[in-house]
Amino acid sequence: RTRRAPLRLEPAHSVWRPEIMSEEVPAPPPAENPGAFPSQYDESGMTSFDKVEAELRGATLRLVCAMSTGETQEIDVSMGNDVAYAKGQLARATEIEYGRISFYLDDKLMFDPLSFFDFPSLCALSDAEKGQGVHVRVEIAPPAPA
Repeated sequence: RTRRAPLRLEPAHSVWRPEIMSEEVPAPPPAENPGAFPSQYDESGMTSFDKVEAELRGATLRLVCAMSTGETQEIDVSMGNDVAYAKGQLARATEIEYGRISFYLDDKLMFDPLSFFDFPSLCALSDAEKGQGVHVRVEIAPPAPA
């Protein structure tokens, strides 16, 4: 068996010259867009994904909730939200248990899994009418016995 000599890796420059390292190199001029890629945000601060998501959510719908307790609450939701989301918003605002709240539109129960797009009377409204407020009746069930 023959023995091989160990590999020696030579640096690219065999002679180190410290004077090269001490030279000052001017900084490049600042670029208009300092990132490697163009910004994904537009002038309003939204990404293209945000725009698609906003389009799918639909118009803002203001629900004017006439509660069985006599008070009125307003909640802002999107047409793409479901009734469960609006009930959750109302439950948080009023500190009433979610399970005790029922929404009625035109005296018809609004089921939780339905989105507001599922109600023809809401879809027929203009965006301005949706923003002004849609009246819904809210029934509050009595608390469960302890």
